[in-house]
Amino acid sequence: KEKLKYRESKKLSKKHIFLRVFSKITISVCVFCAFFISPVFAILPAGFTELEYIESTGTQYIDTGYIWTTDNAIVETEVYRTEDVTSGHGIYGNQKGTQHGLTLYKFGSSGTSTYGAQFGENGTTISTNLSLQTWYTLAQITDGNTIRFSVNQVEQSQSIKKTLDKTNSVYLFTSHYNTGTDGYAKIRCKYFKLIDDGTLVRNLVPAKRNSDGEIGMYDTVSGTFFTNQGTGEFIAGPVVEIKIATTKMVDEEFAAAEAKLATTVQTIESVVSRTITQTGQIQVLQDTKQTRPDESCPANMKCLLVQDENGTPHWYPIIEP
Repeated sequence: KEKLKYRESKKLSKKHIFLRVFSKITISVCVFCAFFISPVFAILPAGFTELEYIESTGTQYIDTGYIWTTDNAIVETEVYRTEDVTSGHGIYGNQKGTQHGLTLYKFGSSGTSTYGAQFGENGTTISTNLSLQTWYTLAQITDGNTIRFSVNQVEQSQSIKKTLDKTNSVYLFTSHYNTGTDGYAKIRCKYFKLIDDGTLVRNLVPAKRNSDGEIGMYDTVSGTFFTNQGTGEFIAGPVVEIKIATTKMVDEEFAAAEAKLATTVQTIESVVSRTITQTGQIQVLQDTKQTRPDESCPANMKCLLVQDENGTPHWYPIIEP
């Protein structure tokens, strides 16, 4: 691009071009440094410690307090089954009578790993297997007339979607069934998101409240700390370390940017030098007694003399770095 600009205007010296491009690259490198070397801030407010996950032992659950308002709903989460429990327990969800929200529910007897993602009236089900001691990223979606359920970004199947329950709030670590719970899961959870008609309404992050050590999930959308509504206590996962990024952390990235900068500068110099050599129309003058048709080049300055297609000379000052 710089070469094209030079050929079109013929008003830029080699150093003009070099300095112009060098300044742009320098700004880019500075932005890169500012982004990677700036502190990495916690996503939770003061008074809370972010955890990698929280773990339920089979008697704890969280009431997100959110009730679906439309039939266009999404649940996203990442979970890990620590051990098996008997049939009839939910990992998350809600149901009122014959109407379901987005629910992940276990079927079969103890020892099996078959779970059904239930949706709508009469519990239309998509089955999947969730093995023990494995992290799974789950997404459950209602969209138009279909339902979709994916495990680790792999879609399981689709079915007809029916009306979602808009009476019961969504539970995590169990399913909100009619007026109570529907069995408890033994899982770890890294995050839990609810999206209603395209709007993020819950973004639950595992956290510890520093004032009393309470373990729960902090919602970054509503600013609410959701705690255990069952018995016993959640188990806290490792603390997420808030690190201050340093140049050491980005040595490879910085070295790559520096190498790219050097290569770019060499390319520019080569292109400009080759262009000057090929045209044969450019001379560098420092003769202050030279008769000049304009005042564009002040006295005692090194200037670039360029002849246009008609042979008319033009002088341009060379800006020393």
